[in-house]
Amino acid sequence: MNVAVVTSVSANIAGMATLTIPNKAEYCLRHGYSLVVDNRPYEEAVAGVAWMTALFERFDVVWCLDADAVITDMTTRIDTLDCLGPHVTVCEEGIVEWNLINCGSIVIRSTRESADLLIRISGNVDEWAGLQCGWQTWLANKRSKLGDTLTVAPLRSFNSCVWNRPANARDEIGGHWRHGDLVYHPCGVYPHDERLRWVRFALGEVRR
Repeated sequence: MNVAVVTSVSANIAGMATLTIPNKAEYCLRHGYSLVVDNRPYEEAVAGVAWMTALFERFDVVWCLDADAVITDMTTRIDTLDCLGPHVTVCEEGIVEWNLINCGSIVIRSTRESADLLIRISGNVDEWAGLQCGWQTWLANKRSKLGDTLTVAPLRSFNSCVWNRPANARDEIGGHWRHGDLVYHPCGVYPHDERLRWVRFALGEVRR
């Protein structure tokens, strides 16, 4: 099975990218996957997710990971997980009640349904631009109408979130990540310099 690990970077997160891209490259080299690094401004990357459909001709599975996500289990192949659905799979977030899912780690099978969903996201920016978490919130709100196009896997399946300020609102250190989890994702850690420190910690906890 041909698999691509995709991550988006930009100049303003160069420090983060310098830390985490080698981690993703190590994982890809171990399993024979390809690494695709998309360099463009954050807002453009968020709105333009439909570009990934161009990868479907070459790859069976596209695993899209945020730049701050660290792969902490090098031994597990992403395409072998039992929790993956037939099209697009995300994980429960479990940080705040109003935010069902986290899209910092998404597994996308190269199907017509997956392509249609990515195209819908990019084509409906006006619908989700003002939402609390952008198209992540939009996607969660439409979950019941998407059928098996969107699968929501349990917490920690391939995205274990950690935080010090959930929803950037109040101080509260917490997290779901445990040793042996596939991905450490400090999406709720602020400010940026503190997130870098947490990422450095995670890089020292990688299971090989």
